[in-house]
Amino acid sequence: MFLNCNVTALTDDLKVYLGRPWRPFAKTVFINTKLGQHIRPEGWHNWNKPDAEKTTFYAEYKSKGPGASANTRVAWARQLNSKEAKKYKPELILAGDDKWAPKK
Repeated sequence: MFLNCNVTALTDDLKVYLGRPWRPFAKTVFINTKLGQHIRPEGWHNWNKPDAEKTTFYAEYKSKGPGASANTRVAWARQLNSKEAKKYKPELILAGDDKWAPKK
C-alpha cells in the first residue's frame, strides 16, 4: 500500500510500471498518490504471465500528476471507489494477531 506518496524518478526518460507480479496473488494499491511522468500509461505489467492477471490485485484511488492515467491502465487493474479505498488504512493493513497499531 502506498498512501499519500509522491513517486518520482531522477529522469523522466526512465519509464516504469507501478507493479509486476513476481508470484500469483500479488497485491499493490496506490491511494492519493502523485505519480511522475515516468510511470507508463498502462501502469501495470503481467510480466508475460497471463494467468497472473486472474490472481493479482493492482489498484489505484485518486492518483494524480502526469503519471496518473486511469483511462489507459490495463483492463485487469482496478480504480477503487471511495468505499473500497477506506479499507486501506494503516491501522487496518498493519494490524496483526498481536493487535499492534501505528502511533498517530
